Amino acid sequence: MCCLFGIYNYSGQEIRNLSNLTNLLAENATVRGTDATGIAYNNNGKLTIHKEAKSAHMINFRHPDDVVCITGHTRHATQGDKKKNYNNHPFAGSCTNLRFALAHNGVLINDAELKLQYHLPKTKIVTDSFVAVQLLEKRKHLDIESVKFMAEKVSGSFAFTILDSSNALWFVRGDSPLSLVHLPKYKLYVYASTDEILYKALVDTKLFAEIKNGSFEEVAIRSGDIIRLLPDGKLLKDVFNYTDYSSWYDCRWWNNILPETQESYIENLKTVAAYQGFAPETVDELLDNGFSPEEIEEYIYCLE
Repeated sequence: MCCLFGIYNYSGQEIRNLSNLTNLLAENATVRGTDATGIAYNNNGKLTIHKEAKSAHMINFRHPDDVVCITGHTRHATQGDKKKNYNNHPFAGSCTNLRFALAHNGVLINDAELKLQYHLPKTKIVTDSFVAVQLLEKRKHLDIESVKFMAEKVSGSFAFTILDSSNALWFVRGDSPLSLVHLPKYKLYVYASTDEILYKALVDTKLFAEIKNGSFEEVAIRSGDIIRLLPDGKLLKDVFNYTDYSSWYDCRWWNNILPETQESYIENLKTVAAYQGFAPETVDELLDNGFSPEEIEEYIYCLE
């Protein structure tokens, strides 16, 4: 249970104190993960990644006001020691044409198999998400066909964001939640893993006036969708062949997680439940009635 969040500014103008909005998104995203926090952005031709093994409440991100895109991640660790910062998101990758930063919300169940099948190089990074980076690098060229290839090879729960060094931002959605809004007045897109996180981050900003008066657009991102945002404001849509693995990982991957990680995840779910207005005991009741942690998460967030 992690969170993706970010901002995309295609106005060509800087946004004063843009770091404040980044920090608001990151702090609200902590309901889905406090083990580590990271952001990525391009500045003066350089792709920069800033990540730390800390809750967003303990970090004050600072970046230039004129960056086009900031993409971020808060982590609830399930695989890969959070204290070793290379296991945290976003992850850096490189193809012959572009550098990129990738972040993932979900759990991949076939990373070990993919490493063997495609002879992927050994790495000190053991987070399951990193196999997505390696699959893109295997294709050598970052484009729609490479992204489709990656999305169709990984199995499990996922939503990915990929920021490349040309300032294109890719969204790739499996079954993990993702919410994206467009504010035309400001030529701005803002996203987070859930509506609740997104709107709570915006409520104390001037942008929320656009939400209150209906001057915004919700961009639907469905399972199997690939969306690409470009610096001129164009939004390109494509699809990949999506396979729903929820029945598999509900009964398989969860049972194989170490007991202390299971306990931590359940406690995190209870915290989120309370934050969303549910009694923490609801989590125990649902577990007792045979619901998986992923199903409980969906229940808490009232996902479609």
